[in-house]
Amino acid sequence: MGVTAAFAMDAAALSANLPMPLGDALADAPHEIAAFAYLSRTGTLLGTRTIGSSLPDLVALPIRQIVRHAILLDADRLVMAHNHPSGIAAPSRADIDTTRRLSRALAMFDVRLVDHWIVTRDRWVSLRALGLM
Repeated sequence: MGVTAAFAMDAAALSANLPMPLGDALADAPHEIAAFAYLSRTGTLLGTRTIGSSLPDLVALPIRQIVRHAILLDADRLVMAHNHPSGIAAPSRADIDTTRRLSRALAMFDVRLVDHWIVTRDRWVSLRALGLM
C-alpha cells in the first residue's frame, strides 16, 4: 500500500473535515491554490486566506505574509491546505520543505502549524499523519 493510500480520505469526508469553506473549490481548481485557516487556541476560526497561482503545479507561498496574517488575527494555530490538480495527492519534496519553513517561521511567533493537507478531487493527505511535520 502506498503512502497516499494509507492516509487518504474521500472527497465527501474532505468537505466535512476542512476547517474552512474550501472543500470543492480547492479540490476542483485547475491551478494550485493554497488555503489557510487561522485558529484561536480553542479552535475558533478567526479567518481564512487563499493564495492562487496561474501555474497548474506550483504556488509560491509568501511566508512573511502568512505569518503577518497570523499575527494580525491573533491566531494561535494555523491549518494549511493546497491542491494538486494532477490528482496525485502525494507530497513533493517542495511541499515538505515549504511546510517545514513555514512551521519554523510561525513558531517564532508562538503560532503552531497544526497540519498541511494536500487535496485532490478524490482524496486528501495529511503531512502530519505521514510524519512529515
